[in-house]
Amino acid sequence: MSEHDTAARRPLDWFKRHNPLHWFKRHKKLTIFLVILLLILAFVVSFLGRTAAVSKTLTYQFVRTTTLQKTNLTDSVSVNGTVASGSTASVTASDSVKTYKVTAVNVAVGDTVKTGDVIATLDTSDVEKQIETAQQNYNDSLDQAETTYTQSVEDQATNLAQLQEKLDQAQQDYDTLGLTDYYSSMQNANGAKGTNRELVEYYYGLYSEKIAQLQNTISNLQIQLTQAQSDGSTDRQQEIQNQLSDYQNQLSIAKGECSIPELGLQGFDTIAQYYNQIEQLRDALDQAQQNYDNAVTTNSRNVDSAETKLEQASRTSDTLTTLQSTLEDCTLTATMDGTITELNATVGSVCTGTVATIQDVSDLTVEVTIPASSVGKLSTGMQCNITSDATGDAVIPGTLTRIDPVANSEGSFGATVTVSGTDSGLLIGISAQVEIVISEKDDIFTVPRDAVGTHDDGSTYVLRKTGGEGVDMTFEEVTVTTGESNDYYIEISGDDLNEGDVIRSSADLTQGIETTDNTTDPLTEMMQGGGEMGGA
Repeated sequence: MSEHDTAARRPLDWFKRHNPLHWFKRHKKLTIFLVILLLILAFVVSFLGRTAAVSKTLTYQFVRTTTLQKTNLTDSVSVNGTVASGSTASVTASDSVKTYKVTAVNVAVGDTVKTGDVIATLDTSDVEKQIETAQQNYNDSLDQAETTYTQSVEDQATNLAQLQEKLDQAQQDYDTLGLTDYYSSMQNANGAKGTNRELVEYYYGLYSEKIAQLQNTISNLQIQLTQAQSDGSTDRQQEIQNQLSDYQNQLSIAKGECSIPELGLQGFDTIAQYYNQIEQLRDALDQAQQNYDNAVTTNSRNVDSAETKLEQASRTSDTLTTLQSTLEDCTLTATMDGTITELNATVGSVCTGTVATIQDVSDLTVEVTIPASSVGKLSTGMQCNITSDATGDAVIPGTLTRIDPVANSEGSFGATVTVSGTDSGLLIGISAQVEIVISEKDDIFTVPRDAVGTHDDGSTYVLRKTGGEGVDMTFEEVTVTTGESNDYYIEISGDDLNEGDVIRSSADLTQGIETTDNTTDPLTEMMQGGGEMGGA
């Protein structure tokens, strides 16, 4: 073999001995690692190339930042309102005196008054005359009622006394049967009991039975005698006549023997005479009792009626009461302590409405209007901060004390803020601004709401400065936890946060960027290509 051929075969022999495929087969893991490394290097070179291209097309006009420091966060609603008095009273003239002219005005606007102080007085001459007439009528009616009542009481006493006397006399006649002397002596006798009437009733009952028997026998004999006369029997007639004479004699003797020694009465006929008076005297007694009872009822009614009329007359008449009230109404007085803020009374004029307005200038409120969009967040009792042009930079505390339950015609809600303290410097009628505090937290980190970004997984972050200045600043993501917020700021917290950290005011990296007119957004192209911008 020639040297030339030998030389030509040497590379082939070397290749056979050093074939790369054989090397790769022997070093598979190393080969895979080298391939991955080459791909990463290629990607980095490609990314840097695109980043440089993008950087040439992006221009930051501004980058806003905020420095973390411990502060407070307040969520509030700001509204405008007008300062008013929390306590207001009107002094008005009653309808009964609205035609009376003012004779004196005792106050002026700005004067301080106490409850009961006289504000103004009205002409009382007419009402005083009416009161004089009404008073005289009242006195006359009262005198007449008193006279009638007194007379009815006297009449009652007189009538009942007279009837009682008649009743006593009827009772005496009934008990004594007219035998008053015997009655008195019998009442005074030792051991004597009963009345004359009772004695007569007793003895009459005792004697009348025997007398009645004799009288019955005599009556029968008279009948028999008449029958015998009719029969023409002379012997029988004589026999019956003898018997009749005998019984008549017995009856005469029996009557004569009847007596009531205690009453001095002798003879049955005399006793019967007094006995027969008892029923008549009883009727007279009953009539006297009835007359007395009727008189008691009638006279009691008369007295009661007179007493009722006297009580009615003693009451002040409605007319007099009304006139006296009208007289009192002619003196217009303060109904509360405060300051006269309005006065509508002059001497010689008549009062047709509110004469004076009294307000407590130390008890103030701010009457505000709350938008419907905010009213749901508010409730009475919330603390408020009040400012006004009249009080300069001073912040005056207050409390939300009232929210109207119904919206007004404009769809908003009226509310009252009560000013705390009595020396606020606020003036009634001026405009005031009110911040109604919903919530407030102290000693926390806050950033603008736009400074917080949110990942797809819901985690939140802020961009913290890592270097550079102005539009060349660079930032890093710091994971944070958000808390309370208001319309502008939000609370953030996290272990990596420190006071003095500079936070980008917007987590939106496009803020402050001005792009070229390229069809493809370079920043979008950069992000799609896997690049990440650290800050601007």
